[in-house]
Amino acid sequence: MARAATSASLAFHPDQIQTLAESLSRAPYAAATPASSGNLDYDAYRRIAFRRERALWADAGLAFRGEYFPCAYIYPAPVSLYEVADGQATPIAFDVQAFDAPSDLAPALAAVAGYSGFRLQNPINDPHKFDEIAVFQGASYFRSLGRDQGYGLSARGVAVGCGNRDEEFPGFRAFWIERPAAHSGFAVVHALLDGPSLTGAYRFVITPGDATVFDVEATLYPRRTITEGGLGAQSSMFLFGAADRAGVDDPREAVHDSDGLEILTGEGRRIWRPLTNPRQLQISTFEDVAPRGFGLVQRARDFGDYSDNRDHYERRPSLWVEPLGDWGRGAVHLVEIPTALDTTDNIAAFWRPAEAWSAGRPVQVRYRLHWGWSPPVETGLARAGRTATGSGGRLFTIDFTDLPTQAGGLAAAAQTSAGQLSPVTLDALPKAGAVRASFQFTPPPSGPAELQLRLTGDVGDLSETWRFRWTA
Repeated sequence: MARAATSASLAFHPDQIQTLAESLSRAPYAAATPASSGNLDYDAYRRIAFRRERALWADAGLAFRGEYFPCAYIYPAPVSLYEVADGQATPIAFDVQAFDAPSDLAPALAAVAGYSGFRLQNPINDPHKFDEIAVFQGASYFRSLGRDQGYGLSARGVAVGCGNRDEEFPGFRAFWIERPAAHSGFAVVHALLDGPSLTGAYRFVITPGDATVFDVEATLYPRRTITEGGLGAQSSMFLFGAADRAGVDDPREAVHDSDGLEILTGEGRRIWRPLTNPRQLQISTFEDVAPRGFGLVQRARDFGDYSDNRDHYERRPSLWVEPLGDWGRGAVHLVEIPTALDTTDNIAAFWRPAEAWSAGRPVQVRYRLHWGWSPPVETGLARAGRTATGSGGRLFTIDFTDLPTQAGGLAAAAQTSAGQLSPVTLDALPKAGAVRASFQFTPPPSGPAELQLRLTGDVGDLSETWRFRWTA
């Protein structure tokens, strides 16, 4: 079908969503009533297919199509969907006949009573084939990818209390999907968010490509004072890598959707923090003013970095948050949670403003999300690549790449907040512009230590700053 499933339409303007969100914030929070989930598990849920001929704009000759997900498995909360065209918003009525499933799942499918989200498709990889470019499903989670990539990490509309036991998970309650113009290279989605502590109105402009870009505008309406809000929030998975293979019984070289947190500070300094799968929850903060960008990044891009011919982690996207406007004072937060499963997101990153959000005072924010192979950041500095450890986590090697070819007076500046570091040894690697930094670390009698290292030369810094948290 080319248009929404019902003819009941209302006039639409994006400002209406802000009005809805503000009005909703003045009322007590009411959780969404779950629809019947059909008692489906993960494997059964994956066997339910949307009928492609029922896709939004399937016969319209447009560069985008929309398909819907049923309320089932871990997605019991229904969302309202609308198509926006010619200034009118038309509800997309739930229709269980839009799904196809094997006969043994027919009773469970018949019990499904709503949509839990949707996906957008575009011929991003092949002009004759529509592939997914965006999925909105579950709380305020959404994800995307660039050309020739596979899905990996997710973004979130907002984080509240991330890393705490009482973390909240506000959810998108409704979406308004604009019908693209003919030959349009972008799609526009509006969303209404609701949660115990705040509501929000969102506008996403989605442009697929080598890197798929989301331009995000959001207005948040706090119901109470919020001191633990998070913007540009993202979630990923890190099971193990070269720096923490102790006790790992796995034939693969590494398993992760992201291998580090990259930050470009307001002063233009670049920081690289390799991720870990810690023994206990740990939260790291990187204070800054007016950050230029940050994100969870996948730098290891060769098949041999993982040796996984099923999941192909080398194809997982990096996600870069580019603030639009001055985000003021605050800190990038990195949350690392222990996990034994590669199916569990145990990594989160977000920006937490220093100033609390107050009830009755809207919070407006604009930013750009880049889903692709690497962040759109060029600083002319060498990048930290593979980080490896040995001798019980006391021997460190960090491989830097893209070192300026005319770098003179090459040296290493290293320090630790606790314990001691040996002098750093620098050795050239076979690849041009690559060098390995090695050192021994003597840990403190107790507690963690924050390690830092960067390459310097006659002209100043030659690399980004590598940072690492050591724990016993």
